[in-house]
Amino acid sequence: MHDTHPDFRNAGSKTGQAAPAHQEFHWIEGPARNTPYADFLELTLDITGGTHTCQQLAYSCELERAANAEAEPGQMMSPALGIVDTERLKRLSIAATCLLRAEARRRIDELNDYMAKVT
Repeated sequence: MHDTHPDFRNAGSKTGQAAPAHQEFHWIEGPARNTPYADFLELTLDITGGTHTCQQLAYSCELERAANAEAEPGQMMSPALGIVDTERLKRLSIAATCLLRAEARRRIDELNDYMAKVT
């Protein structure tokens, strides 16, 4: 994990307080970090990882509700999330993948425009 602000670790000494422990996280290290391509890859990895987790949670809650509908009294298990929170995770997943798609589309258009100009 690396911080993009060189003064970050010294901030505490200027104020007399300890510097915060949180450091900006990057998946990509070295000279490729902070390039547009690397930024997009990191964004894609983060969004897809988060939406995958959202979908797993929502799916497991729906399975538990379905099992409860057929369960004998006293055999029901509480799902991890309520119905409203489960739906919120699904909507978050939809919104996040929509944003990722829009960013990919923007980058494709940008690349196509660039290639049209240089050829």
